[in-house]
Amino acid sequence: MHSLRPLGAALCFALAGASRAFAQDAAPGAPPPLTLSDVLGRAIAQHPLVDAARARVRSAEAARLTARLLANPTVTYQVENAPWPGRTLAGVDREVSTFATLPLEPLFQRWPRVRAVDADVRAARAELDLARRAVSLSAARAFYRVALAQAAVSGSTDVRDRLAELLTYTQTRVKEGVTSEGDLIRVQVELDRAEAELALEAAELARARGELAPYLGPATVMTSGDAPEAVPVRVVVEATGPASGITGAPIELAPRAVYLARARASRPDLLAARARVDAARAQVSYQRSLSVRQVGATFGAKRIGEVNTLIAGLTVPLPIFDQNRGEVQRATAEVTAAQQELAWRERLVFAEVAAAHEAARLLAERRGRFADSLLARAEESRRITLVAYREGAASLLQVLDVSRTLGDVRLTVYRSVIAERETRLELDIISGSELSAGSSPNTTMFLDPSTGSRPSARDGGRP
Repeated sequence: MHSLRPLGAALCFALAGASRAFAQDAAPGAPPPLTLSDVLGRAIAQHPLVDAARARVRSAEAARLTARLLANPTVTYQVENAPWPGRTLAGVDREVSTFATLPLEPLFQRWPRVRAVDADVRAARAELDLARRAVSLSAARAFYRVALAQAAVSGSTDVRDRLAELLTYTQTRVKEGVTSEGDLIRVQVELDRAEAELALEAAELARARGELAPYLGPATVMTSGDAPEAVPVRVVVEATGPASGITGAPIELAPRAVYLARARASRPDLLAARARVDAARAQVSYQRSLSVRQVGATFGAKRIGEVNTLIAGLTVPLPIFDQNRGEVQRATAEVTAAQQELAWRERLVFAEVAAAHEAARLLAERRGRFADSLLARAEESRRITLVAYREGAASLLQVLDVSRTLGDVRLTVYRSVIAERETRLELDIISGSELSAGSSPNTTMFLDPSTGSRPSARDGGRP
């Protein structure tokens, strides 16, 4: 069984030279970057929808407390043959009665009523679990969107910085008369285009952070003078153990039958639907018990003059008319409706699990084939082209093309990796796996996605 914890492992973001871009977000006093475990823990702990589901659980438990209570007996004190004020009665003994009546119908109505509210409590708890999972999935998607946007900003920054270095190098060559001014203009155009791309990626990062912020609770602010400024949310994907490249260690995907069986046994909405079927059946029994009402047992004492006697009795209505037949039919129809809703929910769940499993299998298979090797080949291609350009064996257009290709390849690989991680997380959640935010691994580290190693200082000087 997979939990949510390993789904955030073995993937870290940092491009070659991205430390400068990352440092721009790491303002003095800013909180440390958030991991997926941090986001899930904070989202579940304070999300209003989860709190509302918790309140509904308390409401159902309170209703169960009421349903378990027995009816109170009634006590009657009665005087007969008492004279009117100011008058006397001769030859008539006064009768004084004291007796208690215990309603009996709650005794046989209590059990179906308790079964119904017990089922309601189970349904409320399952809906609380469902709310937690829905919030976790939404928060994880927002987390991965921020992670991808951070990677895109870092990649665009890297491309922009390398083009700036290339511009400086080309200006030097133009002054030396080795390169034409047309090449210099072309590099300047590419640099301006990279600046525009960086602005777009930064705007996307701002939107992604705004989407993630509600899951983190009240916004954290920094005060600069009198103007509050929101602290940028930064995220980092955890890595557990030695990672191999950007993809990290592969996570084994269990057979689809395992996920289907787990969903059938522990999917919260299925549990809630089954509980509603049980509640509807208990309501049928309860409505049938209401066909006999006002049954009571009476016991007490009666005094006539100087003689004391006992009183005992049983009150039973004559069932000439079935006054609850309509309610029994209504409750029976509710059972059928609940069963059909359960059948439809099972169809949806099994289809969702099967589709998510197939998507996760395809993404993992494709990612394992090309992710690391594709990045390595793109990086090597750029390195060879730069060397050839310095030796005069390659044109400026080729240098610009391989630089642009490397940036596109990096972003494509990031998208594929994040899509695979997100799909695996979705598969675990919709198949009913246990939620476990966990703590951040001690082995978390920043990796260079182009080589899978810790980022090193970028080579300075000419390209």
